[in-house]
Amino acid sequence: MASDIGCVRSSNQDSIAFVSPSDADVRRRLGVLAVVADGMGGHNGGEVASALAVETICRHYFAAPDDDPGQALALALREANGVVFRASEADLALDGMGTTATALALIGTRVVFAHVGDSRLYRCVGGRCTQLTTDDSFVAEMVKNRMITAEQALHHPARNVLLRSLGTQAKLWLVAQSCDAATPGDCFVLCSDGLWDMVETQEIARIVASAEAEEACRQLIELARERGGSDNISVGVLAIRSAEPPQEPHSFAQ
Repeated sequence: MASDIGCVRSSNQDSIAFVSPSDADVRRRLGVLAVVADGMGGHNGGEVASALAVETICRHYFAAPDDDPGQALALALREANGVVFRASEADLALDGMGTTATALALIGTRVVFAHVGDSRLYRCVGGRCTQLTTDDSFVAEMVKNRMITAEQALHHPARNVLLRSLGTQAKLWLVAQSCDAATPGDCFVLCSDGLWDMVETQEIARIVASAEAEEACRQLIELARERGGSDNISVGVLAIRSAEPPQEPHSFAQ
């Protein structure tokens, strides 16, 4: 996972995290977790909102008492919403701050995710990417209602206007989702709009198919910067690989 300030902004209001528990039982029950959040708000409000959201999501997800990752993830995002909202109410300088949040949990082969806003999650297989999340945006709603086409949405002046975000209202209802089991060769890509606004889906698919995860993050950020980097750029690439077979002990003839 990686985050970059971009070429225009004076600060980075994105926050990212990847957590792989050292406790074997926790990892068995809840797997690993990746989160991308894109904050918004005056002064340093966006930076505060995204950092609060990511820290709260990670802490509450892994504190879940039961074995239901979907329930744990949904509750963690709802808790983050409350934390950000209360922080904005408590400090006038942070009034109105909010953040997107996209979280992905991989529990063995099980895939669970939840999101608010327009940070995205893609699944890339065989050089093609499928968007798993649906943007909580004005433009996405217009496409859904067939007021504009998906092609028109790409360059619509209101494409970054959000309908929902964490921390801008006291209560937020959401549920976690799941998709087909993860298999070796799959790549999951989380990103803020600083990436997907500059880099097309097929380009994301091509890069993650041809590079290891860390290098793919670097290449995606570099490409977004080359095209203007008009926003902060955050991306996570989780590549599913086959486990290495155990090494057979060597035997020596006497």
